[in-house]
Amino acid sequence: MVDHALGRTAAATSRTGLWAWLVEHRAVLGDIAFVLVLAVAHGFDLSIGEHPPWMDWWWPMVVSVPATAMLVLRRRMPWTVLLVVLAVTVALTLLKLYIGGLNLAILVAIYSVCVRGSLVVAVVVGLIAMVYPVTEMVVYEMTPVESFLRITGGVVNLVMVIGWALAMQVGRRRAAQLEQTLAMLDDARDQLARDAAAVERARIAREFHDIVSHNLSVVALRAGVARALIDRDREHARQTLQELEQSSRGALGEMRHLLNALRDRNSAGQDPMDWQPMPGLDGVDALIDSVRGGQVEWRFDRRGQVRELGSGVEVTAYRIVQEAMTNVLKHAGSGRARVVLDYGPSALRIEVTNLVGAGEVPPVSHLSGHGLIGLRERVALLGGTLTAHPILNGFHLEAVLPCGENSDLA
Repeated sequence: MVDHALGRTAAATSRTGLWAWLVEHRAVLGDIAFVLVLAVAHGFDLSIGEHPPWMDWWWPMVVSVPATAMLVLRRRMPWTVLLVVLAVTVALTLLKLYIGGLNLAILVAIYSVCVRGSLVVAVVVGLIAMVYPVTEMVVYEMTPVESFLRITGGVVNLVMVIGWALAMQVGRRRAAQLEQTLAMLDDARDQLARDAAAVERARIAREFHDIVSHNLSVVALRAGVARALIDRDREHARQTLQELEQSSRGALGEMRHLLNALRDRNSAGQDPMDWQPMPGLDGVDALIDSVRGGQVEWRFDRRGQVRELGSGVEVTAYRIVQEAMTNVLKHAGSGRARVVLDYGPSALRIEVTNLVGAGEVPPVSHLSGHGLIGLRERVALLGGTLTAHPILNGFHLEAVLPCGENSDLA
């Protein structure tokens, strides 16, 4: 039974291979079939028709069949095929022998030349091809009416065949242009996909930078506080370590969330980063509370009509505050820091200012590199502005994000 199944599989494979071979060589096979039909028809006409007494009936086939067989090469050597077929046809006409289907072979050869040439080539081919009807008209001494009809018929055949060839040439050119256009569209689609992937990777990289930088700074701050209090106030140190554990777990959860976004996409094509709500301005209080207790004294103020803004503005504002606070923790050993969220009628203004403690050198700039580049990109996407510069004994960051006046009041 297994052998029978294997046999059926082999037979199916063989049929598939044969069909593929036939499709690949269908043009040549079609030419061979056309030649065979013309040869059989020519032989049948010669066998039942009249012929000169000094020649056997099959002698014209000695030259007509090989000439017709030249059509197999019409795609490789169109001019050679045309000249050979035309020469044999004219020679048989001069001998007043039956030409069979050579007139059809001439039209096929003319088509093969014109479909690959220009309009000038088509005119030249038409003039050359008219040698056959003119020769026939002269050899058989046709009357003026018969000559006119013969020439007219030849011209009509040439116009039809040459017109068909030129039309096919235009169609092939358009098909090639369409194929090229489709290839360009495919390339453009692939480029858009690559650009989208690059934008997504940049967005996730910014998220990683914000999460890792801020949370590691908080961890370092809490660890330093716990180390300083471990001998004097064990209860306070224990509480600080608990807050350190919570901060670490939160950072790990956010990083795991981003790693899942980098690793997979769900079946519906939804971004896994959209499974959970993104941080907003309502989380700034917890963000500031997480860094209290160190050597920097933090102050947070909200001004204006506090309201819910768009998700893009909320996330961008949160990340600006987070990045600015992270850099304060990195570069300011002690001192004061203030965060201000000013809800204007058409814009949200964010200010983060830190002043260093006594005896410390104020930083020239502590917001640079990828952090500042990421913030500028976020703000620019929303059409806002971002400035960051040193001030007397400190550093100041200010961002203005446009927002609608019809936001919901909180």
